[in-house]
Amino acid sequence: MLKSIFLSKNQKLVKSWEDEHKKIGALAGNIIQSYENDDIKSTKKYLKELKSITIEHLMQEDLAFYNLLKNSHNLDIETIEHIKDFRETFKGTKTALMNFISKYAAPDEEINDSFIKSFKELVQIVVNRIGYEEANLYPILSKEK
Repeated sequence: MLKSIFLSKNQKLVKSWEDEHKKIGALAGNIIQSYENDDIKSTKKYLKELKSITIEHLMQEDLAFYNLLKNSHNLDIETIEHIKDFRETFKGTKTALMNFISKYAAPDEEINDSFIKSFKELVQIVVNRIGYEEANLYPILSKEK
């Protein structure tokens, strides 16, 4: 607790994002488990929670990375390239993720075996992206004031 008082604004933001990643992972696990237990009501509830946290998380990240690039005179070329590469390569995945979650979080959308197969594939892609973010982008952002 005391340690977090001395963190910079960006370090606190990164810590918050890492915590959100854990929540997103837990929700994904809950969605899979509740679906496999034929508990569609809980699956929908978890999807709705996932949609909410994911939208907020992605918006904050987009804004932070946009601001870093906007003020890129403080950054080295490698850092700028990492941020640009991440934003560009994640754009399609982000859109697919949000469309998928929005579709299946809707109360009247049927959830079936096709849903869970696609969801598991999407989760694996997102897990890989989170790993990339945490290993490459978050350390960069943590160094910025």
